[in-house]
Amino acid sequence: MTSPATPELRRLFLALWPEEAERRQMAALAASVAGRRRVRDANLHLTLAFLGATDPARLAAYGAVLADLAVPALELVLDRYGYWPAPRILWLGSSGTPPELYELVADLHRRLRGCGFAPERRAFQAHITLARKFPGPAPERPPAAPVRWRIGDVALVESLAGKQGSEYRVLRRWPGARLGDVSME
Repeated sequence: MTSPATPELRRLFLALWPEEAERRQMAALAASVAGRRRVRDANLHLTLAFLGATDPARLAAYGAVLADLAVPALELVLDRYGYWPAPRILWLGSSGTPPELYELVADLHRRLRGCGFAPERRAFQAHITLARKFPGPAPERPPAAPVRWRIGDVALVESLAGKQGSEYRVLRRWPGARLGDVSME
């Protein structure tokens, strides 16, 4: 229990949150290459900005600066595996990340900086973590069937400590234009 002088902190991040069809494809790939070491299916996502421990005032400020967020219509093709040895992370990524995704992340960072947010120093790399504590290396062959993910929105997600590790809960979504909804004039 927190005292009235200590606001409740929530561990938050902004992410692309897959629909069920894409999640099933990602989960099948994770199972095929990582087996029991894979991330829980419900936790598969693409982090855009890790907000960290967030108090209610900062959360309200984030909501205000993101109120008019424009999420571009884009498709992300997840067609390659990668591995980071130091944290022992096996991931799924794209051999051709759309520039609009980098622009979205830059826009998020610009908006959030005014609220005290400090972006990570390392460059953004679009990826979905498939497994943690993975012995490596990444599979040399690409996925037999790439995941074609039409991005529909940005989600604000809370990370909660659960009995079997972190559990994620979507708190809010900022909708974007769907690829099929955009006129190509």
